[in-house]
Amino acid sequence: MTTVNTSITMKKGEVLKHTFLKVLPGTGAIELARKYFPPNVEYHDALEIASALIDGHFEGVDDPKVRRCAHCGYYYRDITKNNSSITCCKQCASGKDIVLKAWRREVRKVGKVRRLTWLDLHYASSYKGEPLEYPFWSSDWHMFEYDRKRKVYSFGDDFEQYVAQQKRKAEMGGKRKTPERIDYDGYNAPRNIHVKLGGHVGCGKVTVIKQSREEIEAELLARYGAKKLQQERVRAQMAALGRYKI
Repeated sequence: MTTVNTSITMKKGEVLKHTFLKVLPGTGAIELARKYFPPNVEYHDALEIASALIDGHFEGVDDPKVRRCAHCGYYYRDITKNNSSITCCKQCASGKDIVLKAWRREVRKVGKVRRLTWLDLHYASSYKGEPLEYPFWSSDWHMFEYDRKRKVYSFGDDFEQYVAQQKRKAEMGGKRKTPERIDYDGYNAPRNIHVKLGGHVGCGKVTVIKQSREEIEAELLARYGAKKLQQERVRAQMAALGRYKI
C-alpha cells in the first residue's frame, strides 16, 4: 500500500490559486491600502490607486514585511515580530486551512476503491454512462428491503400506518402537536379554592337500582335513540378488533 504525502508548507509570498484575488481582501490588506488613498479622492483616481496596489506598483512594495496574503492574494504588511505570517488576518488564515484540507481530502481519495452500495448492486439508473429514462430495481424484495432499512415503510400493514402517520403530521404541522387553547366558559384564569380540612363530612344515602338487560336497553333507547345506539355498538366492535382506541 502506497502512502500519499499530503503535507504542504506554504512559503512567504505564495498564494493559493483557488482564492487568488477571488475573495474579499482581508483586514491587513485593507489597512495597507487605506494609507495610499488620500481624503476626498476622485473615483477615477481611486481606480488607478487600487489597480497599482493589486499589481504591486506602489511605493514600499520592496519592503520585506510587505507581501501577498496566501489566501486573498492582496498585499499587506506583516506586523509580527519575527516576520513569519503568510496571511493578513485570522479570517484569511482560516480560509487557507479550509482550502488545504479540501485538497488533502481529494488527494487521499485518489487510488481508493469506493465500496459498492445497495443502490449500486440492485438499482439500475444508468447504462454505459447514460441515465435511464425509467430506472428499475432488480427485484421487488430489494426495493422493499432498501426502504425497510431506512424506516420508510415495510411489508404488510406498516405501509398504511406510515401513510397515516405522515397525514397526521401534515395536519398537525409537524411531529410536535401545536398547543390548543380550550375555552372553559371564562374560567381559564386561576382561582383560589378554600378547602375545609377539619370536621366530619357526612355522606348522603346511596340508592341502588337493579335493572334487567331489557330494561336497560329500553331506557337507553328512550334517552339516546336507535341511531346513536347502533353507532356505539359498531364503535365497540371496531375497538375490540383493535382498529382504533376508545
